[in-house]
Amino acid sequence: MVRLSLALLLAAAPLAAQAADTVPPAAAVETPFVAKSSGFTLYGTLTVPKNATGPVPVALIIAGSGPTDRNANSPVGIRSNTYAQLAWRLAEHGIATLRYDKRGIAQSRGDFDSAAVARATLGEYAADARALADTLHRDRRFSKVVLIGHSEGSALAILAADAGAPVAGIASLAGMGRRFGAVLHDQMAGQLDPAALATYDSAMAQYLAGQDPAVPVAWHALFVPANRTFMKSLWEFDATQVSRVPCPVLIVQGDLDLQVTVADAEALHAARPAARLVILPGDNHMFKLVPSRDRMAQMPAYLDPKTPIDPALVSTIVGWIGSLK
Repeated sequence: MVRLSLALLLAAAPLAAQAADTVPPAAAVETPFVAKSSGFTLYGTLTVPKNATGPVPVALIIAGSGPTDRNANSPVGIRSNTYAQLAWRLAEHGIATLRYDKRGIAQSRGDFDSAAVARATLGEYAADARALADTLHRDRRFSKVVLIGHSEGSALAILAADAGAPVAGIASLAGMGRRFGAVLHDQMAGQLDPAALATYDSAMAQYLAGQDPAVPVAWHALFVPANRTFMKSLWEFDATQVSRVPCPVLIVQGDLDLQVTVADAEALHAARPAARLVILPGDNHMFKLVPSRDRMAQMPAYLDPKTPIDPALVSTIVGWIGSLK
């Protein structure tokens, strides 16, 4: 495990203090990207280093849960721009990226109606990631393909690689190392008193069993009937499947993440001891430097698209991609 030292963190402070922009830098050339997966149209943004003179590595950035779009923004109010920033910083280091809206999200919503939502599974989203990796692998502009999965996207990267996606490696950023049910329970435990938590646990058991329990309005997003099939598939995902992935693995985790913990990263590493594990001090779930674990203190990092991602995340990924064959 690599835990970046305070000295290294302080050395990066001048970069971290600078405001990020919300438009690509001069070093990045961005174009729309469209691909098909199982007859469904997926839309994304391809970012290529401006001065590339030959084939360059390309990373497929796989978004996290909920209505998170290709840039790590969401209609529920999150405007982190984390994936866009990561794409731009990687372009400055000679690495191309494709970030995309998952099916049913933003521009990739298409004809994803209520019936399609009811049928969707984690495996279906992983198949989309594999299809995009296949497309990038066939593109002569790119020398190798890697998957970068954030949060739930880490599970999709693991499943896609295990299913044969032609990739040189996968990077898990804030990925679950335990069953999703345990992760979600812990997230709720940080917000509810014991009685309310017991009510949540009971309601979730009913929901997964096919019932529609009465729950507080604030919980409605977790108990949407149309999402039941997907939630069941997410509940069944076993992160130890990372042990079967036939390529190198990078595991990166922020130590101030309130949604996924260092323990998750360590569990992933225990399942895949050969993986490189990096813990970034001061990083939250969006890999932005925050002052503490206090929820309110972290909110600006979720709401301001100009708050920069941690430069240490970029250097970690760049170094790891450079080490891949």
